[in-house]
Amino acid sequence: MRLGFIGTGTITEAFVLGLQHKGTPHQILLSPRSEAISSGLAERFPNVSRLASNAAVAKASDIVFLGMRPAQLETALDGVVFGQGRILVSFVAGLSIAELQALAPEAKVCRVLPLPMISRGQGPVLYFPALPQIAELLEGMGDVVLAGSEDELKTIVGVSAFMSSYFELQQTLVGSLIGQGVPIETASLYVRSLLAGLAGTAHLTSLDMQSALPGLHQTKGGLNERVRQHLLAAGWFDEPLKAFAGLTRFERKNLQ
Repeated sequence: MRLGFIGTGTITEAFVLGLQHKGTPHQILLSPRSEAISSGLAERFPNVSRLASNAAVAKASDIVFLGMRPAQLETALDGVVFGQGRILVSFVAGLSIAELQALAPEAKVCRVLPLPMISRGQGPVLYFPALPQIAELLEGMGDVVLAGSEDELKTIVGVSAFMSSYFELQQTLVGSLIGQGVPIETASLYVRSLLAGLAGTAHLTSLDMQSALPGLHQTKGGLNERVRQHLLAAGWFDEPLKAFAGLTRFERKNLQ
């Protein structure tokens, strides 16, 4: 197939790298912006080409992916036509299935929400609705999650808003060690390895044992129990839920 990408930013780059990571046989056609990313990918991979315009990408592709920021959508698609038999896929935050279908009345449409780590074939990649071509394309690019409805997709994707906060927590822990005299290289390595190891444990633990993991990683009166009890008493674990409240109501017009 010919896979076209309109909007060649960070997520598009990560997705294209994920396709290459798994060894895609497909031809990849990129829009000219961003120039640095599209040119870099075209120079790096023989199956990647940089076309002259967004319209050219849409015309030449079997599956077209939209990867621009929400505020750039109308400008990017000015003069672009999606013909019959195409599949139109959106990475655009807040762009609904109904809005996507209105852009391409004769095409099949799908929302796919990849995260940056898809470049390594890791992490979740969420999509809706079920399309065989998209399911086959995503296989091997991470943990593929099919939402049961668009509302479920909007609810699930809210959790990904925790990514920058995760790294803020990581840097807070690193900073705490540095403040107590630990060299930055040692502090950073220890914290990053600790968090990666915990994430790996969760990933390998069966669903019925997930709720037991906190208890399994603390001993009575030990350091882990003391920290967790302190955070529970402070309502620390309630704060993510408060932050996530209302995220599912965000639409494209609220985002930049």
